[in-house]
Amino acid sequence: MKSPRVLLAVALVIAGALPALAQQKIDEKRPAAPDGVVEINNIAGSVKVTGWDRAEVTVRGTLWKNAERLDFDVSGKTTTIRVVLPRHTRQVEGSVLDIRVPAGSRVEFKTVSADVGIDSVKGNIEGQTVSGEIAVKGAGSDRIRVSSVSGNVDVSAEAANVRAKSVSGTVNVRGAHGEVDASSVSGDVKIEAGAIKDGDFQTTSGSILIKGALDPNGRMEATSVSGSVKLELPASAAAHFRLKSFSGEITNEFGPSATRDSKYGPGKSLDFTAGGGGGASVRVKTLSGSIRLIKR
Repeated sequence: MKSPRVLLAVALVIAGALPALAQQKIDEKRPAAPDGVVEINNIAGSVKVTGWDRAEVTVRGTLWKNAERLDFDVSGKTTTIRVVLPRHTRQVEGSVLDIRVPAGSRVEFKTVSADVGIDSVKGNIEGQTVSGEIAVKGAGSDRIRVSSVSGNVDVSAEAANVRAKSVSGTVNVRGAHGEVDASSVSGDVKIEAGAIKDGDFQTTSGSILIKGALDPNGRMEATSVSGSVKLELPASAAAHFRLKSFSGEITNEFGPSATRDSKYGPGKSLDFTAGGGGGASVRVKTLSGSIRLIKR
């Protein structure tokens, strides 16, 4: 029979080996087209993607013990990075992926509970997660399409076409211009944009804050059910405005005051033209929230 000291020593050796058994280190690279497609799939953990000036993709990080392997393949101009889990697995521990891609790549991702961060990518960016957060910054992409169910979505990029959505998280878009579509159900929507050509902003119980400018022929619509809407535009903004709130107040620094829709009801509306009008239009509607149109 082994002595208690021997058993203790064996137990310590096993305990020291557990961290090594619990995870697998990754450090791999593949040649890739400067303008190719990079597809990423990681169920849980985190994904960080950074653009660089090399014609190769590298993956570093950690696979946790319940992952079978990392599929890292290149076919033509498409690079696939996928964390493979056992079939019918129930408990998923996070894998951490730190990925570098050619700056001109198009990046497509899909996760469930993994946070995603993308920086300095010039190609189009598309992806979705369920409970993770998404942050895109420093990108010169033409098009960004990202969404989360319960996580925050933050896009800080000079992109000409942005769609950012969440169900219960906050949506922030900064630096975009052209076509901007941002929405949340119970979270706030915050926009700091350049000239907006086609803008759609929606929330149900959150508030909407828009700081930006209008394209001379631009269109902007903002809708909230129980949240407030604040719109800050340059004092020289030229557009036709139509504002309506069922039970909230309307503040207007560009012209006339709002009037009641009926002497018996709480609803207020405002329909006017500022700066000569031009071809631009702004539509704002709330049910019980207030509307504020502010000069910057």
